[in-house]
Amino acid sequence: MKVKNIVFLAVLITVSSKSFAQYEADVLHFSQSEQGSSSRFKGLGNAQTALGGDVSSLASNPAGLGLFTRSEFNLTSDFNMSDIKSEYLNQSSDSQKNRLGLNQAGAVFYSPLLRYKGNDLQTGWLSINYGIAYNKTNNFNSTIDYSGQNPKSSIADYISDIASSNLNAGDPSVNTNALPKGSLQRMAYNNYLIQYDPSGYFPTTSLNNNQRNIVYHTGSQSEINFGIGANYSNQLYVGVSLGLASLDYNSSRTFIESGNNRTYSGQPADFINGTYKLTYSSDQLTKGSGLNAKLGLIYRATNSIRLGFNFITPTWYHVADSFSEALDTHYNKENGSAITPPYTNDPELYDSEYDLRTPYHVNGGIAVIIGNQGLISGDVEYVDYSSINFSSSDKIASKNMTNYIRDNYRDAVNFRLGGEYKIDKISLRAGYNSSGTPFKGSNYLTQISSAGIGYRSNIFYLDVTYQNISSQSSNTPYTISKDYADFATTGAGEAALLKDTRNNVSLTIGARF
Repeated sequence: MKVKNIVFLAVLITVSSKSFAQYEADVLHFSQSEQGSSSRFKGLGNAQTALGGDVSSLASNPAGLGLFTRSEFNLTSDFNMSDIKSEYLNQSSDSQKNRLGLNQAGAVFYSPLLRYKGNDLQTGWLSINYGIAYNKTNNFNSTIDYSGQNPKSSIADYISDIASSNLNAGDPSVNTNALPKGSLQRMAYNNYLIQYDPSGYFPTTSLNNNQRNIVYHTGSQSEINFGIGANYSNQLYVGVSLGLASLDYNSSRTFIESGNNRTYSGQPADFINGTYKLTYSSDQLTKGSGLNAKLGLIYRATNSIRLGFNFITPTWYHVADSFSEALDTHYNKENGSAITPPYTNDPELYDSEYDLRTPYHVNGGIAVIIGNQGLISGDVEYVDYSSINFSSSDKIASKNMTNYIRDNYRDAVNFRLGGEYKIDKISLRAGYNSSGTPFKGSNYLTQISSAGIGYRSNIFYLDVTYQNISSQSSNTPYTISKDYADFATTGAGEAALLKDTRNNVSLTIGARF
């Protein structure tokens, strides 16, 4: 599973829909799926384009179905251990999450073509094979947890920034009542976290506050693939498959901040020189379904060399999203006693829908077969993230996303390399996989190292693979516009550097019939 090089921006700012920042994160999140694969191909670094002969060819290069000479069924499970180390405001944190799940299940049915007596049995179309498989293409399960003391900003600065950007300059006298009902800005205003004067909204919190951000992600993306592959003269193999994709993504976030109240004109007496503690919470449930196709071929140039090519179309998704948020605040007086009751808000629920077209993928590969004992396989993959398309009934959001994708995303090249060596019925494997970043001006890579072992008899086989997956990304709890007067030197706000390490063990059990 590929770890994402994305910035999770999880604060919402509008009444009717998610913020543009959240759409940024989700659109990229759902566009970085991987080709599903068995433990054998995982052990080979997923360098499978020119190999074929595996049920997971349905999810990558369906031409590989043409290499089957018997019917086959397999099932793959995996155990994923995630460890995310965070660095935020010079303070280090660590969080872990483990998950056991089904990664793949499928079958290929060998169907030799009828040959008339006396015909050459090795030329022409020899077989047309069919397959169906379930593949997990993205694992969202992770926990992010970081904290630190912020000397530059408060989340109240962020909220007052939003509120001030919506001022009605023509009639300042009405602006204290202009905040949308149920919005985060209105919650903060009712909680005395932001207030208003003729120059606009301002935060009532002081700096050097203590912050903690906790984000839980669960869910996955998956596909059910139906495919067909044909064998021509044991030299050319062609195939096509149709993928029915689905996504199920859940995100739960809690942001906690505590510190001293700022003194300002008109402040209630109990709040002067007092302290505050706020809790912002949000929950997101996203579901979607989509469609894609894979086209491919494998050419046996010699008995030892195979060349492969496949094209994976974009996935066309329709996505439904449900999001809720709430903001609660507790205050203490200067003497330490609590101001009661606390300022609380019922969660506000926002629903939205949109269409997403993910990037297309182009793969080229070569496999060198070394006698009956081993092989070396390599792939190069091209992905154009700038081809992502977002569309919703919110025309402003659609336009902003189109501009953002054009200005920030680029194409990327991914490399995969693997080798296998056989000792009787035992196979030893190793692989490496490097995925490029989708962001312009960034050099973050996702790197996967793998090692595996397999056993194969005439009927039964078993493969086990260990993968070490590492990546870096950043996480920003909130953003402040660069032109906001009080924060000209802080820019977009503080970000946590995340170093994500995943240790994945997968097991495939299969049978031929």
